[in-house]
This record gives sequence, C-alpha cells and structure tokens, in this order.
Amino acid sequence: MNGMNRINFLFVFISTLVFSSCTSTLYTDIDLLRPAKVTFYKSANHLLLVNNTVAQPAGTGHRIELMNDREKNVSVNTDSLALFCLSASNEEFTNKEFFKSNELYMNSINATGNFLTPSKPNADSLQLLAARYGSDVIVSLDKIKVYDRISDTFLEESGSFYALLEANYESTWTVNYPKLLKYETFVFKDTIFWDSESYQRKKALNDLPSRYNALIDGALFVGHNSVKKFIPYWDKAPRYFYKTNSKFMLQGVDSMYVKNWTAAIALWQKGLYKATKTLRAKLLHNTAVAYEITGDIDKALETIEAAIAEYEAAPVISAEYYFLTTTYREQLKARLKEIAEIKRQLGETD
Repeated sequence: MNGMNRINFLFVFISTLVFSSCTSTLYTDIDLLRPAKVTFYKSANHLLLVNNTVAQPAGTGHRIELMNDREKNVSVNTDSLALFCLSASNEEFTNKEFFKSNELYMNSINATGNFLTPSKPNADSLQLLAARYGSDVIVSLDKIKVYDRISDTFLEESGSFYALLEANYESTWTVNYPKLLKYETFVFKDTIFWDSESYQRKKALNDLPSRYNALIDGALFVGHNSVKKFIPYWDKAPRYFYKTNSKFMLQGVDSMYVKNWTAAIALWQKGLYKATKTLRAKLLHNTAVAYEITGDIDKALETIEAAIAEYEAAPVISAEYYFLTTTYREQLKARLKEIAEIKRQLGETD
C-alpha cells in the first residue's frame, strides 16, 4: 500500500485555530487522523473495485407516509445506484493515493439474479480480473439497498408544514485477496435526509428534491463515505483550554493564538510555581492539549494524569472542570490505541 502518499503524520493537524470563548474556557476543533474499519494486508498495492450487485427492484423499499393519508409503496428506478456508488468510491480512492494504483470494473459479475441475499464474487471471476488488471486486492460491492420514505407533519409552534425525505442505505462489501484465497466482508450503513418547511403544505412537499435524483445523490455519498471505512481519514475533534487571570496562563494563551506551542508549554509550566492546586490543574490541562497538538500523546497523557491528581488534592473542585479533564484523559487513551492501529493500516508496523 502507498500509505496515503506517506502522510506527514503527527496524526494531528491544525490549519487554523478559531477559538470560542466561554468565560474561563476556550474551545477549538483540531483535525485528527482516525483509523479505518478495514486493515489491508501489506501486500495490497493495486486495487480493483468490482461491481458484484444485483439491482434493487423498482418497487422495493420506497414509501410515502403523509398526514391523513394511507401509507403506500411507490416505484422508483434504482438500477444505477451501484454504478454511482462505485464511481464515487473510485474517485475518492484515487484522490487519497492510498494504493499505488486503483481501477474500476463497472459491469456486474453477479449472475445469481438474487437481490435479497448478497453473495461474494465467484473465485474464478476474481482470478481472471486480478490477472487482467494486475490487482492484488479486489474490493467488491456485493449489495446496495435503500429504504426511503417521504413524510410530512404540521408544526404547531410555527404554524408551518414540515416535509422530509429520508433514505437509509445499507451496502455490503467484500475485500478479496485472489492470490491468497482470502476475503473479509463488511456491511456499512448510511442515513441521508432532505427536508423542507413552508406555510403551504403542497409547497413543503414540492420543495423536496426529485426522489430519483435524491437517491442518486445518496449513492454518491455512500460511495465517498465508504472509503473512510477502508482507509484512515481526517476527523474533527473538540479541545478545550482554560483561561484565567494568571500572568503565565495569559502569556501562554497569547502564544497559543499564534501556534507557538513550545513557548506556551514553557509558560504554563513556569506558572506552576506557587500556584494553587486548582490553577495547577488548569495549567497542566492546557499543557497536555499542547503536547497532543505537537504529536507527543504519551507526554500529553502523563500531563493530564498530573492535572487530575492536582484536582483531587484540591480542597474544593469544580465538578464541571474535573469532568472535562477526566474525559480528556480517556480521549487520549483512545488516541494511543487509534495511533497504533493507524500505523498498522499504513504499513508502518505489523
């Protein structure tokens, strides 16, 4: 595998810091690299995406549930959902550069005609495709189904009508290693909705998108989103800093605004001298977050443990701040496990 173009990887990325202030705390989002649900073999360098689906029948899974009306099923053409889903996945894999190469085989190799029960690809077909495309891993989409409904309701508070189109997708994928004769199957679920509100009931319903177009857009979303399950992905996570009138606290916060984390850490550590237990806990909490942002998760965990010890030794503590700090400790413990898994998924460790 190509390791996402060998990510410059501290596993934490901050492009800009935008803080929201709540009296004595500051809040920002940081970008964290999260592990995928799938771990490919190290030998997986050349990916082939394959269509192994049977199209969902037009009359299956589409309902209308309107006020003062009987629920009913309708027909919607969904035979192209797999094609749009796979095209989106292929585009996303290409953008991520996780594999040395990736290609797409669009014609379905599923000859069973059975939509209800997904079946893994025929072994002989996989061998032929692997030889044709030079692939050492084949990811097949074995089934994509959608259950969708249009509904409406009256909102008494606003005196308006609310219309909803909700689509629940379930996709079944198999990761195949033709040369090794091994495979793993995964099922992913995605929910997407479109809504509209108007003082006129008819307008609320009419402002919903075309059901066919909406389901195609949903299939594209499923395709893009499924790649997050296959390879590590970036995700936002909230982080909190304390802000008090302490001289060294404020100087550290000033350094934080310009992303000078080394200076911020030094100032917050300097402020520990002769500080109260509660202030020491807050300074240590800030220091731990700074260590995480610079990529030293072990040091961050060690520091947050020290912050918790200061809180527990204080004569009076804030339940809110104590909860915030202990929650952060658990997040750091989870991060260490995630990083170990990410390294394995990027081929850095066995």
